Amino acid sequence: MKSRLLSGLALSFALLAAGCNHLDVTPPGAEDRVLTGLVTYDLDMPLPDDAVVTVRVIDASNAAAPMVLGETTITRPGHPPVPFRIEYRADDELLMHQVRVEARISIGGKLRFYSVAGHPVTLGNVNDTHVVKVEPADR
Repeated sequence: MKSRLLSGLALSFALLAAGCNHLDVTPPGAEDRVLTGLVTYDLDMPLPDDAVVTVRVIDASNAAAPMVLGETTITRPGHPPVPFRIEYRADDELLMHQVRVEARISIGGKLRFYSVAGHPVTLGNVNDTHVVKVEPADR
């Protein structure tokens, strides 16, 4: 009788322990984040003095109304690649969805370059340096 009770308890403990292997006890990441990276393009020419580079981190989960999570504007950027740093707020759950970084370059107040496809920001690359390539707007 005692051995049955001990066997039953051991089996219950083993099942309980096996179930705990699926629990995620990793603490969530901080919501205040910083995204760093470079804006680049294929042309070998510096940007003129009136160029403005705008880089945004967006929540694109609602395609009809994407929400800007953070943005920076760089004036007189010089020769690409153009470094950027954006402070933004996003929890881990949001990063598992459709967070993107996009870039635009305006010259003389007109859009000249933009990132065709938003560059994804995920839990796996959130701390990496992001390279965002822009294409000419007249294509």
